[in-house]
Amino acid sequence: MNSRAIDFSRRSIVLMTHFALAALFLFVVPGLFAQPETRNKKLIYYGWGSPDTLYVRERWRQMEEMPFDGVGIVVPVDRRAWAAGKRDTGNQLGWQIVGERKFQVDDFREAIQDLKTARWRKFSDNFLPVALSVSQAAGLNWFDDSRWRTVASNFAVVARIAVDGGIKGLILDPEQYDYSLFRYSDQQKQLPRSFDSYQEMARKRGREVVEAIVSSMPEPVILSLYGYSAAFDFVASGKSLKEAPYSLLPAFYDGLLEGLPRSGILIDGYEQAYGFKERAQFGNAYQRIQDAVKLSKMPQRYRQQVKAGFGVWLDYKGQPNYLSPGEFQQAVSDALALSDKYVWLYTEGPRFFPPHGIEPSYLEALTSARRSVNR
Repeated sequence: MNSRAIDFSRRSIVLMTHFALAALFLFVVPGLFAQPETRNKKLIYYGWGSPDTLYVRERWRQMEEMPFDGVGIVVPVDRRAWAAGKRDTGNQLGWQIVGERKFQVDDFREAIQDLKTARWRKFSDNFLPVALSVSQAAGLNWFDDSRWRTVASNFAVVARIAVDGGIKGLILDPEQYDYSLFRYSDQQKQLPRSFDSYQEMARKRGREVVEAIVSSMPEPVILSLYGYSAAFDFVASGKSLKEAPYSLLPAFYDGLLEGLPRSGILIDGYEQAYGFKERAQFGNAYQRIQDAVKLSKMPQRYRQQVKAGFGVWLDYKGQPNYLSPGEFQQAVSDALALSDKYVWLYTEGPRFFPPHGIEPSYLEALTSARRSVNR
């Protein structure tokens, strides 16, 4: 063997050693350089046209004709009023969880039976939604032990409905609609305390909530419409977490992670992706979710159990033609490919249950997008 061949051989051995060490490093330190999972992606619908449990009971077969893997399902509080047309958020259990009323599982036996009636073949990943910061939460502060006992108890009820009804997990919507639960500057006007004290209590409440969930749902899948990234986007611009609109959300979610079993996952649904059209945008967002670990005081649990998802809004900000069928197919396909598992579709005008205001070309786009990723 000549000297050039020997030198080439040595370099090959060095390169092989480096690759082997890199592979070993990634194995030993899982999640350090997280990459999206490549198979078994799930497309969920959760928008203004989300079905209720009565609809599920009557039309679950027709529901599975839609190109989804699951859907957010509304649980009515007063079934009779619901049937009579009272279908606003005031009659939806998911919007009452943070209120003052303490619910019981027995209040929802009929809803559970609705869900059990369905014999799902395709919709393997259905969810029950819970809104966290709504008008019903008015007066709720992080130091109110009594109110938070009610909130935790209500979460246990929702989790029991989900488990008994064959539901995969819960959707958490942390958007501050009519009450700023996660904004420190607003909360401290009710009860003056330091930011550190508020963070400590928010984490405690997150732990109490997830413990209540786990009491009924031992392997919870929690899809948050956005997570730590909502606050990280603010901090990354050079501002302090204390000033962020969602300044207490990371602490609350740290509490969720602290009490979450190793088999449970918390998905950052990254609602900020609503208007994305380019693959690079989803790729950058995925990295943003990874970078948001900087806001967590439980970085190891974050890397292991926080997963990246994306929201896609078909009629973005009321624009029916914002996405052409081709752009829609590409956006959903890219979102699925670059997510860890879950993508959720949001609409306000177009409906799927039953189909209304949705052209066949968009349904075909959804079918093609799912097929392209899961083939």
